Amino acid sequence: MKLRLYIFLAFCIGYLSAIPSLATHIRAGEITAERVSTQTLTYRITVVGYTDTRSNVIFGPGDIDFGDGREVRLNTESDFVLVEALGNQVEKNTFVITHTYQGPGQYVIRFREFNRNAATLNMNNSVDTPFYVETMITIDPFIGINNSPILTIPPVDNGGVNVRYIHNPGAFDPDGDSLAYFFDELTVRPKQGFQRFVNNYRSPASGEFSFNREDGSPNPFISMDPVTGDLIWDAPGLAGQYNIAFQIQEWRKIGGQYQMIGYVVRDMQIIIENTNNRRPELILPPDLCVVAGTRIEEIIQGSDPDGDPIRIEVFGEPIEITSSPATYSPVSVFQPSPGIINFNWQTICSHVREREYQVRIRIADQPRSGPSLVDIRTWNIKVVGPPPVFDDIEQQQGRAAKLSWEPYACGSTAETMQIWRRLNSNPYEPDSCETGIRAGYELIGTTNMNIFEFLDNNNGEGLAPGNTYCYRLVAAYPPPRLGESIVSEEICITVDVDVPLITNVSVEATDQNNGEIFIRWTPPYDIDRTQFPGPFTYELFRNTGLTGNQNRVSVITTSDTTFTDTGLNTENLVYNYKVILRENNTLIDSSSAASSVRLSPTIINEAIELNWTFNVPWNNSVSQFKHEVYRNRTDPDAQDADNFVLIAEVDPTTNGFTYFDDGSHNGISLKKDIEYCYYVVTKGVYNVDMIELPLENKSQIICARPDDDRLPCPPVLTFEGPDCAEYLDDKVCGFSNFVHELSWAPNFSGTCDDELSAYRLYFSANGPEAQFNLVGTYSSFELQARITNLPNYRGCYYITAVDRSGNESEPSNIVCVDNCPNYDLPNAFTPNGDGINDTFMAFDNPFARCPRFVLGVEIFIVNRWGVEVFQYNSLTSNENDIYIRWNGRDKNGNELPAGTYFYTATVKFDAFDPALQEKKLKGTVQIIR
Repeated sequence: MKLRLYIFLAFCIGYLSAIPSLATHIRAGEITAERVSTQTLTYRITVVGYTDTRSNVIFGPGDIDFGDGREVRLNTESDFVLVEALGNQVEKNTFVITHTYQGPGQYVIRFREFNRNAATLNMNNSVDTPFYVETMITIDPFIGINNSPILTIPPVDNGGVNVRYIHNPGAFDPDGDSLAYFFDELTVRPKQGFQRFVNNYRSPASGEFSFNREDGSPNPFISMDPVTGDLIWDAPGLAGQYNIAFQIQEWRKIGGQYQMIGYVVRDMQIIIENTNNRRPELILPPDLCVVAGTRIEEIIQGSDPDGDPIRIEVFGEPIEITSSPATYSPVSVFQPSPGIINFNWQTICSHVREREYQVRIRIADQPRSGPSLVDIRTWNIKVVGPPPVFDDIEQQQGRAAKLSWEPYACGSTAETMQIWRRLNSNPYEPDSCETGIRAGYELIGTTNMNIFEFLDNNNGEGLAPGNTYCYRLVAAYPPPRLGESIVSEEICITVDVDVPLITNVSVEATDQNNGEIFIRWTPPYDIDRTQFPGPFTYELFRNTGLTGNQNRVSVITTSDTTFTDTGLNTENLVYNYKVILRENNTLIDSSSAASSVRLSPTIINEAIELNWTFNVPWNNSVSQFKHEVYRNRTDPDAQDADNFVLIAEVDPTTNGFTYFDDGSHNGISLKKDIEYCYYVVTKGVYNVDMIELPLENKSQIICARPDDDRLPCPPVLTFEGPDCAEYLDDKVCGFSNFVHELSWAPNFSGTCDDELSAYRLYFSANGPEAQFNLVGTYSSFELQARITNLPNYRGCYYITAVDRSGNESEPSNIVCVDNCPNYDLPNAFTPNGDGINDTFMAFDNPFARCPRFVLGVEIFIVNRWGVEVFQYNSLTSNENDIYIRWNGRDKNGNELPAGTYFYTATVKFDAFDPALQEKKLKGTVQIIR
């Protein structure tokens, strides 16, 4: 009996004493996640662990937590295992496991295993410290598929004492997202569990392990370049083994703003040895920018100062991509120093993207003794889209320009063609690899890549006669890679002058009741005299505002080409005019509309900023014709021309339509108690030889004091429509492009400031108690707004008034509108496989019965005996399909007989009103076979 007891105790002691030696194996590692398909939320998750081959413990009996409440043992649940020997006592272990998530969200995938290998200097007792890494992914149908960055360079490297150490993970993102490298030893350091750092972590660059930089200077450091990912430790001072961790973040441009959508944490090991070896050196080609389709052939050189053999390797996305990858030769072999490799990459259209490709070049030596040293450098290659090519431009009826272009060379990968326009030519040639459009052009339309023409009719207004319009094309590539092409060459057209041209709308007197505006126009120079021999008469129409037909008035019908319009409120209003051409009282055509110039002041730090606006068919932005600014010089109450002096000439092509008066033009600062009055004279041109240039037009006179602190009164805001249900009556299901129309009236009651310069409109998508954001600024004479491209109908607004000194009123009344939820189910369907009415689903036609503003639907269906045959909850399904689409089978997939079935459903809606947020449905549905 005693013998048996001794044997048992000896076995236990031996077993327990063997545990530390068996559990000392993990050096480094990371987790990555890859979406398996676009149809499911299944991910292929790869755990990579780098182990110490001196241990006989295998990698793999760790726990993986998928971030959604499920955790499994990696070695029993994995789908695939691969073990690779890397040399230098390092083994790479790859475990792959698939997991399906139930819905959108952000998930942190965690892996933990016992234990790290022994003798890591910058933490306590590494041999008994668990190894832990994590990765975050975002699943969101609105941003597209998200895969983790891929790391191509192993995280276990050797270095030398007093020799600068460099490492790069060789990361790239398969989705084309931007990568940022985050290394902060206070927040990202090796861990032993979720939110648990290893015990007593110390930076390798601390005075305990590092004493000087490689060049002998003080203040050693360890840092990581956030853009390239180069990790530099300058310089190790003590031989031994160290571990650090860093985070590789992926950023995607969403709605014009970059957002972080995922990260990978890599825990890596650095082994430092005493050596007299010197680091090899690389010579790289210059960074490149090439047009897709270009073949890149470059030589990369390397040498070793000790004359040791060298090996040059290439890492990064160009090598890893599946479509036309880059190659290099010789591959991963040592060669005499100095040596070269040949890099070759045939770029294609699918390589175009906004960011450069970062090619990592790694050189290692093969010393006769001691550790191999490396150097890693980044070579940037940008691939841009080729320029589109115009085919022709023709003037069409209605003064429209028809543009046509050749099929785009990268039409299979680009997403849209952008059409840009400007007045008059700017025949610039883009710089090398300059993509997109330069300032000064207006985006007037986009097409898909299967359309090769565009009709510019200036939003139905027609192009202005006598002007030269010039166009360029830019091809845009889809997210997340993004990217633009080189701009096309310019193509131009001058529009025929077959109608009158308005040349002057000039304010000659500023007054609330007796203001005057001088209007001049030309005859129709290019009109077909055979078809229209004349004589002609002209009917002049006046409208209130910069644009539109508000308060439309026929001012005069005349055979003359000038007129002075009197009895106007030029102090507070702006007017636009249009000339109708008639022959023997028969309407032929009309001119383009032209407005008066509106001048507005803003007080800024005891100075006055002037801004002027207009809407005219000629070009008011020409460098050779400066706009003139006049200010009164003696009596502020005297507004005659003799009392004003020219104080500035503004180049509109460089300064825009603005001037800042701080008195610097004459060296006399503005005084707070003096009211200063101004007007401007704009100068513009048509591209017509018969018209004398420049075209000069005056603004109204405005006055302002630098010390004005009176607030305007809040305006009164009104929602004008459209009605939600009526607006959606003819819109397809899933429509999400809404419009709100609003109007407002100023309030000049009490002691409020009545000299307004602007209105500011604020919007909240989440109700009157939520945060409001500025969505539009409107001039003092604009009293209505049309807000477009809204993804939802519900919302709240308020508006404020801004005076000429920049003082903003309190908010107006808040106006809110709500969604108009709808959800209708049919009472019969025919699941016979003919493709017509095969499933029980919410109506998708007629449009008036479409599901609208539905967040989710839950339904239970029973037979006539009350036995449940089907249930569905869109919020817990993979695709969140609100239509249900029941195929007439029971829960086990068996076909149900024809007959009547009963359902109860709960539909949740997106709405402000709690009474609209949920709807209970009860009814019957008949299966007809």
